[in-house]
Amino acid sequence: MDTSLRKVLGVIGGLIPLVWIGWLLYHFVGVGGGTAEGVAGIGLGPTVIGLSIVGLLSALPLIIKLLRATTGVNRVPGASFDAKLKPGEVAVEPAFDADAAFANYMRKRDAGVTGDVSIDPADSEPAAPFAPRPGGFGRKTV
Repeated sequence: MDTSLRKVLGVIGGLIPLVWIGWLLYHFVGVGGGTAEGVAGIGLGPTVIGLSIVGLLSALPLIIKLLRATTGVNRVPGASFDAKLKPGEVAVEPAFDADAAFANYMRKRDAGVTGDVSIDPADSEPAAPFAPRPGGFGRKTV
């Protein structure tokens, strides 16, 4: 789907609840005689206030979409790596080798390294002898 069509459908999708809530507000105010005193007099004051708050909250995403569309900013700044490239530059992939990392992990796991296998056993200090844990919950060892 084209990006501009997606934006138009998003704006239309954001307008549907606003039109519905606006129609409800128009109807309730009309039933109340068109005045705030009339709406409060028949007990629709909390309903109208609640619909107004829900309408404002549902309008926020639409307002943000419209602001992004009018200003031309359609992404969060710095979210894309390619956006930081100058014209003519080629994106360089990071120097991380997943196969080497997995082989290193398997080598350490097969060597019997306990705990964090991302630490090289040659670099770490020798661990203290293993101390047995105390008995389970509520039980004493004899």
